[in-house]
Amino acid sequence: MTEVLNLQALRGIVGNIDGELYYAKGHTSAGDGGGGVFMWRTGNAFKTNQTPPSTPPTSGIYSVDNYGTIIQAIIGGIPNDSGRWIRQYDGYISVVWFGAFGTFDTLPPESSYNIRIQNAIDFAALNAKINPILKSSTVFIPNGSYQLSNIILKSGVTILGESIANTIIYATQGTGYLFEMEIGVVQLNILNLGIVGNGTNKGCFLFEAKPGIPTPIDPVADGGLWNSTIKNIGIGGFNGNGVYLQGGISIGQFAYLLPNQFNVFENVRVTKNNDDNFSLFANALKMTGENGQHSFINCEFDGFTKTSNNITTYDKWINVSIENTQSQPTPDYLTSNVITFLNCTIQNSDYGVRINYAENITFDNCWFENLGVAITVLGDKERSKSINILNNRFANASGFGSLLAPNNIKAGQCVSVSKSVVNIYNNYITASDPNSADNIGSFVLGFPDNNGINCYNNSFRDNNPKLSKTYGIMQTVSIVASAIDCKSNKLIFINPTNPVTPTIIKNITSAINAGEILNIRANGFTVTFNNTGNIFLSNRTSFVLANGEIASFIKIDIGTNNETYQLLSFTKTTP
Repeated sequence: MTEVLNLQALRGIVGNIDGELYYAKGHTSAGDGGGGVFMWRTGNAFKTNQTPPSTPPTSGIYSVDNYGTIIQAIIGGIPNDSGRWIRQYDGYISVVWFGAFGTFDTLPPESSYNIRIQNAIDFAALNAKINPILKSSTVFIPNGSYQLSNIILKSGVTILGESIANTIIYATQGTGYLFEMEIGVVQLNILNLGIVGNGTNKGCFLFEAKPGIPTPIDPVADGGLWNSTIKNIGIGGFNGNGVYLQGGISIGQFAYLLPNQFNVFENVRVTKNNDDNFSLFANALKMTGENGQHSFINCEFDGFTKTSNNITTYDKWINVSIENTQSQPTPDYLTSNVITFLNCTIQNSDYGVRINYAENITFDNCWFENLGVAITVLGDKERSKSINILNNRFANASGFGSLLAPNNIKAGQCVSVSKSVVNIYNNYITASDPNSADNIGSFVLGFPDNNGINCYNNSFRDNNPKLSKTYGIMQTVSIVASAIDCKSNKLIFINPTNPVTPTIIKNITSAINAGEILNIRANGFTVTFNNTGNIFLSNRTSFVLANGEIASFIKIDIGTNNETYQLLSFTKTTP
């Protein structure tokens, strides 16, 4: 086998026959790790102009010189199209083959590490196509330091670092995002990388769903990140968003075909950068548009902290934002749905999580610490539904608890709810010093016009009442046309339509289930329940509830719309 010094020397040779082998001692210099065995290939897949022409997808697919695995001979300054030198390998595709040696070299743009690693990804994407000719779609990045500006992620490719601690990607300064993805449906894996922003105004990952090119198989051109895994990734030092899942938001016949869906993020740890001007309002994790069936497992989404004159100031913005950003009413399938955070950590910010018009979002066994408002749930455009806050630990997560944080929110809450349906079960709430006067926050704050806050079986350090304060779980409802609409609320104050005239309730509407209890309290007046509608008072034709008295009704699934409310018990203030 003939030897040459490097790939540049190989470029000056035209093979004699198909299958001829040459050995390059290195990519740039002998022993640099980028050398290897190359074979001269003359099939149509390896030539730009074929005689006779072949049909796609193999026509010329491996004809572009990428200075790593495909080398085109150039003789006398003229590119030779009779064949290509193709690297022979087993296993992963190493970026070292393309001249990315992990030494943080500052190279000119035309030969930067960004181009070299992009070439490796593009080659792996070719191999991932239907009926590939060459092997492997995994790009391996060994331990080292790599400075990149913008990488386009490709479908079918796995990017595999050697370790989260020692395979370090450094972002150049600028705007936009360090990692974006191609159009269409993208399925990929990214593992074992430490990514450092160095204070850049860029974000780290943008997964933006864009329609692909229509084909006979997919004439409406789906798009988005699908069936992908992002695992063992450390992200820090970015002024932009750490991870942004931007699903499709267009309204139209095929709007639902641009979701980010079926994705797993495991051990992804994002720490926001210290942006003193707060000009970018960036998040560690941001989701907008159509997102569904995501799992975040053992992830961390943190704000920054800084200490000056022994005073610690925490991040002033939101760590995790899940929001529908459109101004017009939006179908629920264009929002974020079925998102699970399992065993995750969210800490060190005025606002830990902010949810606005989303459905089936679950936080299970997560850690919330050093927060002004740990979780905010809003329904500004449409109500958020089935937001589940289960089995979590809240430590100094309501107005920063007993921590000294004078520059941050002090009148905060663990959970704040407006116009939404939220379930809050089996959580543990603690503070460094539960008896501290600084602990002025509350556990739950419900604003008026909520649709239902279910709060059960939560526990508090030392059973301290300062930690267990709630407001607004009991909602005030007005009587309209002898009826009340309780939505999903189970504890109701009734306001009269006109306190001067008799107040009669003939019908109750609610979204609770059969077998659940609805508790109703008269507020400032006397109300009469009438047995003529969907209210069943047993042997009574009417029942009077005086000011301050409470009656309990159980919903049973009989009657009109399978909705009848039977009087279960009552508390009278007079015999």
